[in-house]
Amino acid sequence: MDSQLAAVIVHDIKNALGILENELLVMAENPSRERAFAAHGNCAALRDKLIGFLTLYKSDTQGLAPRIEAVNPEDFLDGLVRQRAPARPELKIVIDKTDMPVIGFFDENLVGLALEAALQNATRFARGTVTLCCRQQEGELVFSVGDDGPGLGAAEAKPSTGLGMALCDAIARAHRKGDRAGRAWLRNGARGGALFSLYLP
Repeated sequence: MDSQLAAVIVHDIKNALGILENELLVMAENPSRERAFAAHGNCAALRDKLIGFLTLYKSDTQGLAPRIEAVNPEDFLDGLVRQRAPARPELKIVIDKTDMPVIGFFDENLVGLALEAALQNATRFARGTVTLCCRQQEGELVFSVGDDGPGLGAAEAKPSTGLGMALCDAIARAHRKGDRAGRAWLRNGARGGALFSLYLP
């Protein structure tokens, strides 16, 4: 792992822990459901970031060995959405099940980490809706996460560390079939907003 990226990520995690510590202190003095909900959300995001960092570190030092199994993509995405607390009350996360294959072959734990990272990013920028889908395309299984936000290049109050895409790239590349490896793309969607795609051979 690039030492500069590792330093930025560790610094970001340290800052996030400081914010969570302050939230819990305020909540102890003045408990409220809203503060508890916000603290829980920040704790979950911090946990995901730490797991992502450790997975990326393992990829660089030991390599990732995915456990490829037959998985129903619809059930997989349904479970992913059910486990995720809404970032904002007005935000909708929907699954487009059009032409979704019945079976896909992938490591659901690793792909779940990649899509969680993509979802976390999408929910930061979405105006009202985040859409997930899975398609079969030219012999590859393609998972996509799209949002209806301003698209790539939008100004951020807090710049990203780059952990999310680095993690997704590592997970994609770990999925291989013969001489073909997976890949991850982030670009502007045809209808606006950002579109993340994970291609698995």
